[in-house]
Amino acid sequence: MAEAETQSTEQCKALTESGNRCSREAIDDGFCHQHDEDDPIADEAKAEDEESGNSTAEESNVSQSESIEIETDQIDESDIEAVLTVRQTIEATAAKLIGRQLDGVTEIERRDDGWRGVVEVIERASIPDTQDILGRYAIEVSEDGEIEGYRRLDRYRRDDTSDRD
Repeated sequence: MAEAETQSTEQCKALTESGNRCSREAIDDGFCHQHDEDDPIADEAKAEDEESGNSTAEESNVSQSESIEIETDQIDESDIEAVLTVRQTIEATAAKLIGRQLDGVTEIERRDDGWRGVVEVIERASIPDTQDILGRYAIEVSEDGEIEGYRRLDRYRRDDTSDRD
């Protein structure tokens, strides 16, 4: 019984589609209510990376999905740094700017006049969390890293699986 109680406070060991470890609480066998043993897990991805010689889980996921083959020598580190800097700016200011709890950054795109980030915020928390109302917001960032504005794109329940553009 004590073992089941400690498992319920652990983080789910499954990987999300983006290659990150699921942030939900583990319920059964180390998985949350959305994942099970058929899903790739964080430990397996790490082992596969070591076997294949890949340096990151993202590279492993790209090769597994066969969507794009990327040579590591073709990655421009300054581009990565720029995206990470914009992401940090958006994460640091989104909740304060919008006035709601940030759920995540879902998109960052370079534009002619700067950057556009899309975030999800929790507009109404519910139990279970699949009934949360989320808002998707576009945040415009200048080339200098200044927030120029934001707008809500849409609202939906967390369990809504329809595509969002």
